[in-house]
Amino acid sequence: MGDAKLRVAIIGAGIGGLVLALSLHRFSKNVSVDIYEYAAELTEHGAGIAVWERPWKILVDLGLEKDLQTIANREGPAAHLGYRKSDQQNGVDFHNPTTRYGMANFHRGEFQQVLSKHLPPSYTIHFSKKLVSYTEPDSGEIVLNFQDGSLATCDVIVGCDGVRSVVRGTLYRSFAEKAERNGDNAMAAKALSHVNATHSGFSAYRGLFPTEKLLRRFPNHKVTAGPLVCFGKNRNFVVYPVSQGRAINVVVFFSQPELEGKLYDGPWMVPAETQEMVDRFHAWEPEAKGVLECMENVSLWAVNTVVGLPTFVGRRVALLGDAAHAMTPHHGSGAGQAFEDAYILASVLGHPSVTLATVDQALHVYDAIRRPFVQDVQRRSHYSGKLYQLSGPECQALSEEDSASGAVSVEKLAEVANAIDDTMNWMGMGSGMSERTRALNMLECSMARSGESAPAAVASVFPMHRL
Repeated sequence: MGDAKLRVAIIGAGIGGLVLALSLHRFSKNVSVDIYEYAAELTEHGAGIAVWERPWKILVDLGLEKDLQTIANREGPAAHLGYRKSDQQNGVDFHNPTTRYGMANFHRGEFQQVLSKHLPPSYTIHFSKKLVSYTEPDSGEIVLNFQDGSLATCDVIVGCDGVRSVVRGTLYRSFAEKAERNGDNAMAAKALSHVNATHSGFSAYRGLFPTEKLLRRFPNHKVTAGPLVCFGKNRNFVVYPVSQGRAINVVVFFSQPELEGKLYDGPWMVPAETQEMVDRFHAWEPEAKGVLECMENVSLWAVNTVVGLPTFVGRRVALLGDAAHAMTPHHGSGAGQAFEDAYILASVLGHPSVTLATVDQALHVYDAIRRPFVQDVQRRSHYSGKLYQLSGPECQALSEEDSASGAVSVEKLAEVANAIDDTMNWMGMGSGMSERTRALNMLECSMARSGESAPAAVASVFPMHRL
C-alpha cells in the first residue's frame, strides 16, 4: 500500500489481533497492516469462548454475523446461565439470570478461522515469526527483531501477543530504563514489576468432549438447556455447549489463594489425568461428577493475569487484549474485551486527522477510554470467581464440610446470586459503538487544541505518577 499514512504491525494472529486487523480495514483504507505470528499456522489454544452483547455488536458491525451464526451455539434472551450449588449429594438450583441478549458460544479454533477468512488480501500474516524485541528510536521506523534473525519495520506496533507479551515486556523495560536515567530507581523497579504476569490465585482444568457421551449417562442433563455454573466451596466449574451443541466445553476452577499476586515459576499448562481432577470433587452430586468424568484430553492451567498496568501505550506502541489486561475467565469476557480494545484502537488510528506525527494522541485516547473500563471488568471477574466458590463475604466462614452437608440456606445463596448480578451489570451498560463515539470526540478535542501536541501523559512517554 504505497500511500499508507501509517504502517501498523500486529504482533499475534490470535482472535484479538485478527479483530484489530478487521477493524482497521473497516475504519481506514490507508493504513497498511502486517500481522506477525510465532506459530507456523493458525492455531488457538483453549476450546470455547463466550461472546456477550457488547462485543457481539462489534462483530456484527465488522460484517461477521452471517458466518459466525453458522458456528455459534446461541443462547437467546431467556436464561443465559444456570446457577447450581453442586458440592453436596443433592444439588440446589438457585438462580437463572436473564439478559436482553444472552450470549453466543464458539469453538475458539472455528471462530479464528472465520476471522481469518475475512482478512483483505492486502493484509499479510507472516508465520513462524516470533518477536524477541523491538527498538523504537526517537524518530524513524520501529524495528522488529525476530527469533530467526530477520528484521521488519513499522510506524506503530500493537502487542496482541497474549499474557506473556514480548511487546509489554519491551515497553515496560524501556520505561524502567528511562526512570533509571532520571535517577529514580524506585520508579524503575515499579515499571519492571509490570513486565511479567502474576498468578491469579485460581488454577483451572480444561477439557472438551462429545455431547452424546454425557447424554448416554444423563439423558436430561441440565447443560442441554444452556450454560451452567456449578458452585462449591473453594472450587467450581462452568460447562456449556459449543460447535452448535455437538460438544461440551468445561472449565474447572480451584482456589490457590497463597499464590495470588506472585510470579509462577512452574509450567503454566500441563496434561492432567481426568481422575486426578475428579478426586477433588468426591463429595459433589452425581450429575456434576458425571460431567467431569466425561472430560477428555484434560489440561491443568495456572491462571495468570496482568493486573493494574498504569498505561496500555507508549509513543507508538499499544497493548491489546491479554497483553494489556489478561483476566480470570469468570465473566467469559477476556475475548470480548479484546474485541472492544481492537474496535476503539482501530477507530482512533483510522481517524482522518491522525498521522505519524499525531499518532501518540490517538494512542492516548485509546488508553483513556479503554484502560479504566477494562480494568474494572477485570476486577469484577476476579471477585465473581470468589463468589462462585462461596468465598465472598456472604459465605466467608463456611467450611467445605459444612457446605457439603447442605448448610447454606436458600436465603444465603440468594445473597450470593445478587452479588454476582451486581458484578455483571456492566454487560448491559453502554456499547462499543457509544465508546467509539466518545473516543472520536475526545480525539477531535485533543487535535483541535491550537499549538498543543500530545497530552502530557503521553508526551512524557510514561505516566510515572501512576506507578
